[in-house]
Amino acid sequence: MTVTLEHLTPVERTLLVTLSGRAADARTSRPLLADGLADTVSSRLSHDPVKLSGTVRIAVAVRSAMLDRLVTRFIAEHPDAVVVELGCGLETRMHRVSSPITVDWYDIDLPGVMALRRQVIPELDRSHLIAASLTEPGWLQSVPRDRPAVVVADGVLGFLTEAENRQILRAITDHFTSGGELVFNAYTRIAARLMGSLGVLRSVGIPRSCRGYGFDDPHAVEQLNPQLTYVEEVLGAQAPEAAQFAWPTRMIAKLFARWRAQARRGVWVVRYRF
Repeated sequence: MTVTLEHLTPVERTLLVTLSGRAADARTSRPLLADGLADTVSSRLSHDPVKLSGTVRIAVAVRSAMLDRLVTRFIAEHPDAVVVELGCGLETRMHRVSSPITVDWYDIDLPGVMALRRQVIPELDRSHLIAASLTEPGWLQSVPRDRPAVVVADGVLGFLTEAENRQILRAITDHFTSGGELVFNAYTRIAARLMGSLGVLRSVGIPRSCRGYGFDDPHAVEQLNPQLTYVEEVLGAQAPEAAQFAWPTRMIAKLFARWRAQARRGVWVVRYRF
């Protein structure tokens, strides 16, 4: 039985972009991420095809793998950690990352998205689903405060305003008393301004007028919340998966890797400590 998405808003439907990218990657002969569950979940949904270029498919798979590695490293160092996935959509990260039974995983998204998630993604032990808006107070109240936390976001922060990002980041650092890390994919200012012009987003209903939140210097996030300390940026052009690209894409990635500012226009993941 297929599941319809008629109840989702255009912003909520952006979950199809990352899901479709991971599913398309899984169907290739040499997948970069090999997320077979994403392909299974995608096949259960009834929706118009997402206009997904090969570049977008590669970008989604690479940034997912990059975020997976950062989460994996954190829970290896903190086996009593909690993982908090902001705007989880139909993300299957918990199924991809092998974590000890001492790690609790909290997936957070809007009520309509979480209702869909419950229908199509099997829940694992120590998985906790929270139906809430990140811009409303109280969305963290059921998450333990006194354990190390890694907060991960794939895409969602870029769709919010600067004020909303400031509010969310403050809620994170105020909540966790044992500290932790924040990892997410970032957008440059020009990429954020042009967000609404991307065909892949227009195909799920995002208007051309859409403008996201972006920055060119990762230290800009510290200005939003001084409780965050910038640790590192990871560029897709330098990711291990780049070695598997077709030679034209691999050559472009090598050129981008020489100019950090240019490489940030591609897959760009940032890490902060709090």
